[in-house]
Amino acid sequence: MTRAEPSLLPVPVERELKKLIENAAEKTRLSQADVMRSALRIGVPEVVKRLRVRKRPRRDLMEYVDAFAGLIKPSQGLVPPSRFK
Repeated sequence: MTRAEPSLLPVPVERELKKLIENAAEKTRLSQADVMRSALRIGVPEVVKRLRVRKRPRRDLMEYVDAFAGLIKPSQGLVPPSRFK
C-alpha cells in the first residue's frame, strides 16, 4: 500500500496560539504538527456544528409581508389595491 503525499496547509497563528501549541506538544510529547492534526480532527466537526448556516427555503415577497408582525395585509381588504399592479 502506498502513502499519499501529504499536502501542506500554511496557517498563520497569533503568538498566544503558537505558545498554546508548543505547550500542548511538550505536555503530550507529540510534535507540534501532530498536536495540530489532532486538534483539527477533534475541533473541526465542533466548529461546523456550532457555526453551520442552516438553509431555509426562500419565501417570496408576499409570504414575507404576510409574516411581518403588525402589518395590515392587503388580503384582509382593509387597504385598497395598488394602482401599480
